[in-house]
Parts: sequence; structure tokens; C-alpha cells
Amino acid sequence: MEIEYEGDKITFEKELTVLDELAIDFSQILQAYEIEHVFVAGYVAILFGRSRVSEDVDIIVEKISKEKFLSLWDGLDGYYCHNTSDPSEAYDEYLEKEIAIRFSKEDVVIPNVEFKFANTEQQQRVLDEGMIVELNGRILPIARIESQISYKLCLGSEKDIEDAKYLYDIFEKKLEMDILRKKLKKLGIPKSRLSVLSGDQSA
Repeated sequence: MEIEYEGDKITFEKELTVLDELAIDFSQILQAYEIEHVFVAGYVAILFGRSRVSEDVDIIVEKISKEKFLSLWDGLDGYYCHNTSDPSEAYDEYLEKEIAIRFSKEDVVIPNVEFKFANTEQQQRVLDEGMIVELNGRILPIARIESQISYKLCLGSEKDIEDAKYLYDIFEKKLEMDILRKKLKKLGIPKSRLSVLSGDQSA
């Protein structure tokens, strides 16, 4: 798999997985409604070829008005919400209370899309600093790679650290290490944690 990384855009081609197809389809709907969003968490590593099981794709979405959300709901033809069949309840009782909701294709439980607003300063920063992946000619907005690595190191589970190491190995030559260190600092993670990725105890 040959990956081109220039500026804030990554371009590559591969055989699409079920998760890729779900992410592309859902993203195209959000793009049609001009709703800013980025894919985050484990799916980003999977997108670039990491082989592991995941039941969902996580997405952070700009906080939109209820009116626009109701319009989006109507546009999600062929999808259903796991949490509720009432769009007003989805907005008022879940999203407004900072609780994620999940969408799947009709008659399917997994995979699904975990959908949440950018409710915190950190989430808004991830959204604002997003980058573009062009996958087989389709556009997918994702969180900046440095954000992904720092977030995964913050979570700290074996699976999360392996995700971080996978992304680091692929993009090591393109990473802005000063930015990565700053993000680790903001998350309260010592920069020495970088040694988990590089094996360099002086990182």
C-alpha cells in the first residue's frame, strides 16, 4: 500500500473493508449537509491497514443546531439510530447531554457509527486541526495523526498503544514531533512516553 502524505492531505488506494465503506458512506452524507466532522480513535489505525477487530467507527461532529440535526436525520436514509427512533430525543436527551449516539445500516447492528458533538475544548481542537484522506478517490476527514497518537498513548491500554505504534511506524518521517510533544503535554503525558513508540529513551 503506497501512501502519499503532503501537507494536510493523505492519498492512497486499497481494497475497502466494511468499516471503510460505512465511513465513506456516512461521511458523504455529512459532506452533503456541509457538516464538519473527523474520524477518530481506532478506526484511523484500521483505515491505514492495521489488522484488528472493531465494531464501530468513531466520529466527532461540529455542534449543529437542532433544526439542522433534524434535517440530517431525515437525510440518513437507510440508517437507523440504536438509541432512539425519535430525532428530537436523540438531540435533546443524548447529544445535548454529551452522550454519543450510534447509527447503523437498516437490519444491521454492527458495524455502526458512534456520533458525538465536539463538546470539549480538546474535541473542538481535534475537529479544527483535522486533515483529509483521499481513499480510492473518496474524501474522508480524519483527526491529525499527531492527535491520534497522543490520544492513544493517553488511553494507555495495550490495544491503544499498539494503535499508536502502528501510526507512528507508518508516518514517523512526516510527523511534527514538536506538535506531538505539545499534545502529550496538554494531556498530561510525559514526553518520555514517546520511547514506547520509538525506543529512544531521550525522546
